[in-house]
Amino acid sequence: MQAQTPTLTAPRSVKPATVVFAFFVVSVIGVGAIALTQIKGTNPAPTTLGPAEAGSAVAIEVGDDLTIALPANPSTGYSWVVTSINPDFLTQIGDPEFAAESDLMGTDGIMTFHFEGIAAGQGSLQLEYLRPWEDAEPLDTYTVTINVR
Repeated sequence: MQAQTPTLTAPRSVKPATVVFAFFVVSVIGVGAIALTQIKGTNPAPTTLGPAEAGSAVAIEVGDDLTIALPANPSTGYSWVVTSINPDFLTQIGDPEFAAESDLMGTDGIMTFHFEGIAAGQGSLQLEYLRPWEDAEPLDTYTVTINVR
């Protein structure tokens, strides 16, 4: 006597097209849920400040990024240095970046700093354009008031 292997069959009341349609609907809902999770989890574009915003006040949310981009020429020995920051609500992310305006040696460019609001608070953020090894007044000072909400 041979053992019979069970076979799975759909009840005759369920048509193959119905199964395909149900699979399609479940797939669309799943992809939509994943997409919404990804969109909700992304931070908004960073707030970018430049020379025109010196002396101003800016508000960001906890978790938001703040970028400050200032003209510089490190080949002269001068660079922007963060001289005042309140680490209770604002933190610097990484080292500053320099992007030259051209491929020529000694050219001007933009020095960019990245910060993140880590807690609610308000205070000044100050950068100075100086030669770090010299004991002299900075050539320029950049100050903004940051309000992290």
